[in-house]
Amino acid sequence: MEQYKTDAEIYEVLEREIIDLTIRPGSSLSENPLCARFGYKGTTVTRLNREIVDELIYERTAVEARVLRDFAPHCTPEQRALIRRRADAYAALAQAETPDYNRLYEADRLLHETWFAAMGKMYLFRTLQNAHADYSRFRMLDTITSGGLAEVIADHQNLIDAIERCDLAAFEPLVERHLYGGIRRLGSRLTEEYADYFEPEK
Repeated sequence: MEQYKTDAEIYEVLEREIIDLTIRPGSSLSENPLCARFGYKGTTVTRLNREIVDELIYERTAVEARVLRDFAPHCTPEQRALIRRRADAYAALAQAETPDYNRLYEADRLLHETWFAAMGKMYLFRTLQNAHADYSRFRMLDTITSGGLAEVIADHQNLIDAIERCDLAAFEPLVERHLYGGIRRLGSRLTEEYADYFEPEK
């Protein structure tokens, strides 16, 4: 068994062996043999970075509120109907006796995607969705543990009402309330019960 102290050292060895063809092109690099070879115990799942979560919520609030302000004056009856169907689908999943959290997450994503797609802003939407795993994991933590699904349903309804009224001034506070809801709902549990999910604050 070869002993290396850091991930970087292991990476350097593997990179060198790939480049010098010690590891042949088309060869399989499986985790178990590599762990045995290098005496590596596997990868630790990284903790969430609260600062990144906060920044991504801040960014998404600004972008999504702007997209909604641009969307509302042009929202067609067909788009309104699609939004209502998607909001209803989320609500039905949320009210199930044992909610499927992955399906809930996907239903929420589809609802928010509606106004981005209508405005031709899917690059922005994908960028926000895939910006950082920490934000996605934080959203899932909120969905699974906070018991706030009724509040999320109410937030969706408030956004739909603002779209139908074309109330452009309402979008920023509504989106802010909706996206910061997880932080509000989890409250002190973030620093107590779920403290070990997050990197220590600097």
